[in-house]
Amino acid sequence: MERDRAQKLRELFVDTTYLLPFFQVPITVEGFELSNFKKLIANLSKVHAAELSIYETKAKLLRLSKVRRGYEQALQVFGQNLNVLRLDEKFVFHGYTSEADECFNQILPSAKRLDAFDLIILSEAFAVGELLTEDEDLLTFRDSDQFAKSPLSKLIRIKCWKEICD
Repeated sequence: MERDRAQKLRELFVDTTYLLPFFQVPITVEGFELSNFKKLIANLSKVHAAELSIYETKAKLLRLSKVRRGYEQALQVFGQNLNVLRLDEKFVFHGYTSEADECFNQILPSAKRLDAFDLIILSEAFAVGELLTEDEDLLTFRDSDQFAKSPLSKLIRIKCWKEICD
């Protein structure tokens, strides 16, 4: 990971993927290493996430526990892990606000391919200006002409793991 980039990046909004490791769910992201993720988190002053991502994480754990052995325990201790994150002053969970809804409404006409969950997470991330995601639809939208033409595109940087760690 480039040291200067990590030092410049003080606050980061993460999508659901990047909450999973905190709930004992490994992620498979190209180039992702937990040790580098821990370093990134340590270098940030704040880690932001959508409250919606908590629900998505719990739902994913429930699905996993029904089809794979080993996730039952993670499902059972979910609340304890959540409590650890909520008590950590570094973590900030965003509820849906009128400001996020305004961003949602501004983005919606140019982002027809994004589902409501992607739009909500993106809309809430504008409060921070940096979003880390692996969501293919969000990354495709970021690279689209529709997003480039939007005045909102200048208010946020949407990155994936390999771009943050290069």
